[in-house]
Amino acid sequence: MSSGFRTFNPSQNYWNPEVYFPTSKEELDQKLILLPFAQLEYGRLSIQGRADFLQAIHHSLSKEKNNIQKSYLRESGLSDLRFETEWKRTLDTIELFENSLRSGYYMFEKTQDFPSEAISIRKIACPIGPVLVLGSSNFPLAYSTAGGDTISALAAGCCVIVKAHAMHVGTSSIVADCINEAREALNLPEGIFTHVLDDGIQLAQQLCADERIHAVGFTGSFRGGKALMDIASARKNPIPVFAEMGSANPVILLHGISPEKRKLFAEKLALSICNDAGQFCTKPGILFVQANEEGQSFIEALKSSIENSAVVPMLHPDIHRNFEHRKSEIGSIPEVKIQQSALEYKGIEGKWAIAETTMPTFLQYPNLHEEVFGPFSLIVTYQDITELTSGISILSGQLTGSVFYEEKSNFVEECIQLLSQKVGRIILNDVPTGVRVVETMQHGGPFPASSDVRFTAVGPDSLFRFQKYVSIQRKNIP
Repeated sequence: MSSGFRTFNPSQNYWNPEVYFPTSKEELDQKLILLPFAQLEYGRLSIQGRADFLQAIHHSLSKEKNNIQKSYLRESGLSDLRFETEWKRTLDTIELFENSLRSGYYMFEKTQDFPSEAISIRKIACPIGPVLVLGSSNFPLAYSTAGGDTISALAAGCCVIVKAHAMHVGTSSIVADCINEAREALNLPEGIFTHVLDDGIQLAQQLCADERIHAVGFTGSFRGGKALMDIASARKNPIPVFAEMGSANPVILLHGISPEKRKLFAEKLALSICNDAGQFCTKPGILFVQANEEGQSFIEALKSSIENSAVVPMLHPDIHRNFEHRKSEIGSIPEVKIQQSALEYKGIEGKWAIAETTMPTFLQYPNLHEEVFGPFSLIVTYQDITELTSGISILSGQLTGSVFYEEKSNFVEECIQLLSQKVGRIILNDVPTGVRVVETMQHGGPFPASSDVRFTAVGPDSLFRFQKYVSIQRKNIP
C-alpha cells in the first residue's frame, strides 16, 4: 500500500488532483471485527427486510446521480451516453433483485415426512456468509460498488466488503456513502456493508485469505481471478471464488450469406469491436471466416466499417499499455498480418487493430487464442468445416460464441452443439456485447472464462452463488 494515490482522467490525459489514502491496518481490523455480529443480524433479516434495503439503496443512489456522474466521467473517460446506459443498468439490477425478493423468487424450502419413522426433514437456503467484492475497471457502476455482485450478495442475506478499484475510488466512495445512508435509514447494523481502498493487490489478497470472508465476487483479468482462486483454496477453510475472467468470444461466419447481410453483419461486428475502445469482456475477439470470395468480401466490409470507428481513450494507462503490448505480441508472429489505425496518439486512445491469419497458424500459436482487451479482433480464415471444427475445439472456455448465417441448416445446429461445450451463451446472427440483466441470462462459462461454469454473474439467478443449503431433521418423540 502507498501513502496516497490518485485516479486518472483519460479524456483529459492527466492525473486527477484528489489524493486518496489506503485503508489502514487498524481501520480494517475494526471493520472486520464487526463482521460476525453484522452477518448474524443481517442473516436473520426477513426477505421483505432485504427488499426494503435494496429499495433504500436505489432511492439513495438516485438522489446522488449528478455527483456520481461527474466523478464517473472524470475517472473513466467514458461518454455521457455510456454513463446513462450503465446507470440505468445498475438501478434496474437493484430493482430486479428487490422485485424478485418480494415475489418469492428465492423462497426455497422443501420438507419430506417419513411417518413410519416419525421423522421429518426440512431443507432451507441460507446466506453463505460475508462476501468480498472487488470493483472492476471497465464498469465503474454495474460491476463495482453497487453492481451485480454486491446487490446479489445483499439480496442473499450476506454482508459485503467492497474493495474499490483504484482507478475509480472517487465514484466508488460516493456510491458506498449512498449504500451506508440506506443502511442507516433502516437502522441496520454497521458492518453489513464495508468499503475499503488501496492502490494495489495486497488488500484484496489479505481479505481473500481472512477466515471471516466466506466467498469472493470478482470481475477482471485471468491473472487476478486465478490468484484469488489460489489464495482461497489454500486457506485453512477454503471458500468459493466466483470470478468472471474475460474471454475471446469466438464468432463463426458461415457460407451462403447474401451481400446485404454480410455488410450488415460487418457493421454490427465493427461497432461491437470498437465501442468504448472494445473494453468489454464480451467483445468479439476471434472471427472465423471461410477462405473464399464471400469471406474476403466480408473482411473488406469489416475493415471499411472499422476505419470509420471513433477512437476514444482507454480506461487508464495500465490497460492502454497492456493493449499495446498484446497488439505488438500478435503482430510479431510472421504469419500474422495486422492493420491498425494510423491516427497519432494524443493520450491513451485505444487505436483499433485487425489481424489476419490462417487456421494452421492459429492452431500453432496458443497466444492467438487469448483475449486482447481493447478494440482488436483476429480474423482466422478456414478452408473447410474440418478446419473450423479444429479451431473451435482448441479454444479454452469462453463467455460467448456467435454464429452468423443466412438460413438455418444442419451445420448451424452442429456449431451450436460444438459451442455449447465451450461457452456460456450462444448468440445467433447478433453480437455478444450487451448482456441483458434477465432471468434467462447466463453470464459465465467454462474455465478460464469463469471460475465455476454452473453459475451466472448476471440476472436474478446470480444470487444462488451466495447461498448454501441446510437440512433440519426432526425426530418426533411421543
